[in-house]
Amino acid sequence: MKKTRTRLRGTKTAAKAEQKKLVSRLKEILNNPASLLPKTRSGTKEAEVYSRVLKDLELAKERYENPPSFLSSIFGAKPKDPLAKAYAASLSIINSGAPVMAIARFPHGEVNYVLRGSGISKEKLIGIQNHENRLWSRFAHLDYVKKHKFFIYVLAKGMVCTGTKPKYPKELWIEACNDIKVKVGNDSLFGLEVSCESLNETVIIPSKRMLKSKGNSYSHFLKHQVAFEPNLDFTLDIKTMFSEIAPEKPEDILSNYGMGLISDSELWTSLLSHQKEQILDSNQQHFIVSDNIFTKEEFMDKISHSKIDEAIVEDILSEYNNSVVLDNMSLSSFTEFTWDVSGKNLVNRIDSNEVNNYVGDNSLELLRKLYNQIVKESLTSEYPQFKSLSEPLKILDNVVRLLKVDEKARALKLLENLVSNNNMTKSISWSILVCLNATSSRAWKYSKEEKALGDSLSEKVGDLIKSKPEDYTKILEAISERIGLGNKLEVI
Repeated sequence: MKKTRTRLRGTKTAAKAEQKKLVSRLKEILNNPASLLPKTRSGTKEAEVYSRVLKDLELAKERYENPPSFLSSIFGAKPKDPLAKAYAASLSIINSGAPVMAIARFPHGEVNYVLRGSGISKEKLIGIQNHENRLWSRFAHLDYVKKHKFFIYVLAKGMVCTGTKPKYPKELWIEACNDIKVKVGNDSLFGLEVSCESLNETVIIPSKRMLKSKGNSYSHFLKHQVAFEPNLDFTLDIKTMFSEIAPEKPEDILSNYGMGLISDSELWTSLLSHQKEQILDSNQQHFIVSDNIFTKEEFMDKISHSKIDEAIVEDILSEYNNSVVLDNMSLSSFTEFTWDVSGKNLVNRIDSNEVNNYVGDNSLELLRKLYNQIVKESLTSEYPQFKSLSEPLKILDNVVRLLKVDEKARALKLLENLVSNNNMTKSISWSILVCLNATSSRAWKYSKEEKALGDSLSEKVGDLIKSKPEDYTKILEAISERIGLGNKLEVI
């Protein structure tokens, strides 16, 4: 019967190359056990603690190189420090090899190590057997950090312990800034400000990076720091485009970010959402579209594309005194946002029956329908009406009135559909097209004589298009006289 081999769950058969690397690493610390310990300043608490650990490490090394007799192994001096015990257990691998390795899984990743000894900390075995790795080497010192509240920094050339007071190394600061590709001393107006008190350094992570980043940039500054209170040496502040008008920052958002629970983009968007809520609850009126702030005049100018739109926005804002916060710069978004407070009342006053036609997203359609005729009438109500006009002047009067209510497309269509054999009418039509810069695709319809007269009339026609009500009759009479129809028009 074939003999079966069993292997514990969470272990694996180690490749020969992997065993050789592990033995090589262990031989390094056999020759120099002090390399497992962080550098300290003489005369300090941390120096005293690690000097005792070093003595136990050297004792473990001595017992490995010169195995004690049976009685000495029972009654002789033994390493007492947990790190020294893990060190002694790991040295036994040099002779026995490591055919089977355990696999430890952490949020940072997976690491292989060999189980040796009874009751020895897994973390210390990992830290000793992977001492060359900047991430796993710190595992050997987690107990000292927790017990003594030490600050340890894992540099490329080894560890440094600064005791119970942080003293962040400059090279780690530069390394973290390079990792997140942020220049030291940048002058970004908005973003996350990370300050290190012991180093007296500050860097701003710009808002553009914050918005796009799915990682946690601040974690890079803590990456190679081992501390019981990792945030003690750092302060975080954040400034957005809304911070001046909504300065409050929820503590839970920043604290969750500081603990690495949320990403840069989550921090940024959460704070913006909170600030927008503050702005909506404030007594002052602000105009926010996406992530931009506008004055009332700027907002009205950008959101209105015609005289009718201007009238709708102006009337809504005459009643709506709260802040406006929109995701995009569109009039429909604005009318939906203000419907319950203002828009519905406007529709009700103009035509109460139209309110019942609102279905949840057609506020702009209803308002434009009602305002269309009202605005057009109001824009031309002060202009004179004439009892009887000849065809050329009638066409001109109709087109100009359309242009005064921003109906350029309809005005051009009227000229496009014009059917007339009257040369004066066609010359007037050409002069209007000249004023509107719309001659290129229509020139073939007009004779040279009609174009010539139209060109000579274009200045006066332009004056009529831009005229005020009090000047309208006088300019139209001048055009009438110029085309031979007399200079007297009868006003109703």
